[in-house]
Amino acid sequence: MNVYTEEKSKKNAFQSLDSFVVEWDINIQRIKRVAFTAVPEGDGANGSDILFRFGENYYQKYDTFIIEKTRQQAIVLNRPQRIRDNEWIIIAKLQDGDYSSVLDVSGCQPGMTTRFITNYMPEMHEEGRLLIINTLKLLLSSAIY
Repeated sequence: MNVYTEEKSKKNAFQSLDSFVVEWDINIQRIKRVAFTAVPEGDGANGSDILFRFGENYYQKYDTFIIEKTRQQAIVLNRPQRIRDNEWIIIAKLQDGDYSSVLDVSGCQPGMTTRFITNYMPEMHEEGRLLIINTLKLLLSSAIY
């Protein structure tokens, strides 16, 4: 691990320091892979929506996933919609610094996989606030009787 200190009195201002090394061995093989059931609809150009079809209800609103073959990332914008048994649609946008990215469908063929990365909404965000408030009201009202 490279750690540096800045000594302003020396010409070469940054000097290396001896430090301990911490290594993490993270096995991402345990993260579930979710396969496409159809080629996505839309290309994501100029920030447009893309309809992804999956065989199970796995990704939820605000989840981010990566398409394993193309390494493109997408963020889910809605709750999954059930189309039929073993087919769910989600609407997502590509994650990039600007709107220049376009979905590479060569990595989105049926049977190719995606995997979960992160969720962009913290615990107790607005989505679940009403459920918690109503649950607390129910608990408090039942405790009074």
